[in-house]
Amino acid sequence: MLRIVLIETVYPAPEDDEDDYCPAGDTSTEEVEVGFKELVALMRGYQHPSSSPLSGSVYEWLSAENEQDFRSGDWTVRSIHYDTIKNHTRYAKYWRWAMRAAGQIK
Repeated sequence: MLRIVLIETVYPAPEDDEDDYCPAGDTSTEEVEVGFKELVALMRGYQHPSSSPLSGSVYEWLSAENEQDFRSGDWTVRSIHYDTIKNHTRYAKYWRWAMRAAGQIK
């Protein structure tokens, strides 16, 4: 089982038409333990890599498409990260293999 970190940041909508609006987001993290197949399925929902081209390094992460709540105007940003602290170093290869199986690495 691999430990991954799911990060979600919600940015509030601007109160008026400010040009220099740069709010601090409300961030929440969730540590999850998943198997290889679950990790591949999760990665398929996160299509934006942190670097291009991806090498499969544990220091690279994937981000999902930003979503806007049309009722409140808030923007939500989600990303998936490898837990470099709680995973044993020998598990790093599975992060790369999952990226390849999810179609992130060609």
